[in-house]
Amino acid sequence: SSRLFLPPRRWVALLEVFVAMPLIALYVKAEMEGVEKMIFPEQDMLKIDVQQSGGTELREGVTVDPTNEEEVPNSKGTANFLIKFEGAKAPATISVVTPSRKVPIKDLKSETLGEITQAGKMQPATVFDCRGCEPVKWYPLGLTIETSFGKFENVDLSDPDGWMECSETGDTAMVSSVEFEFRSVK
Repeated sequence: SSRLFLPPRRWVALLEVFVAMPLIALYVKAEMEGVEKMIFPEQDMLKIDVQQSGGTELREGVTVDPTNEEEVPNSKGTANFLIKFEGAKAPATISVVTPSRKVPIKDLKSETLGEITQAGKMQPATVFDCRGCEPVKWYPLGLTIETSFGKFENVDLSDPDGWMECSETGDTAMVSSVEFEFRSVK
């Protein structure tokens, strides 16, 4: 009988491939005038559409709450969001991940998560650990916008015409042309 022999360091490399978290980052860009930054509040819920990994089943408008902890059936783990797709043996899960020393995300090492500060440039807003599903659409709701004349909370940027606010002295702040994409990160 033939046996496959891998030196110990190969085992580690092989194990890392199977254990690595499938991380997906939400990147956002927008045209901004008179806006210092757009902030994604850390503990706020995110509304997204999710699709079954390797499948076509889609669930629209689901809410992922980073403060919610759900027990994952037949597992010791927890997740912020669970969903069961037809024909799947186990529920799909999504958790919001905060990079740290314990959970380093090399692709985002020099980035500031959750703050969009440069107009017209894709910047990371949040990171998801997705298992069995993947986000395909983001609804731009619940954002905080900081301007030179004030802070505006729970802003809805889903209007195709954008968002605009004026100060008493005639200063204006505008956000328009909001775009997003999901990218795999490591």
